[in-house]
Amino acid sequence: MGSTAPWFDLLGMLPSVRLQGGPPPEQVFDAHPAAGRAGDAAVTAVLAAFAGYFVWFGRQPAPSGLPTQRAFQRAQGEIALMWLHRRTGW
Repeated sequence: MGSTAPWFDLLGMLPSVRLQGGPPPEQVFDAHPAAGRAGDAAVTAVLAAFAGYFVWFGRQPAPSGLPTQRAFQRAQGEIALMWLHRRTGW
């Protein structure tokens, strides 16, 4: 079994950190030692994938018993998209 890049989990959790009142995700990511070993293209690709994941799931019907999950995912998606925009200009 392989392992993920050390920065992968960090990138994935930062939209949630921001949602809870933390600093901008790129600020935390860029300051983390693992980010220094991450290639720009790989980070952009993974960030785009996470943004797409959050946006897509945020538009799905709420799962039974978890009525707020989709709103949470939509909010994470908005944060990830803004980060992606600041990173790429897209």
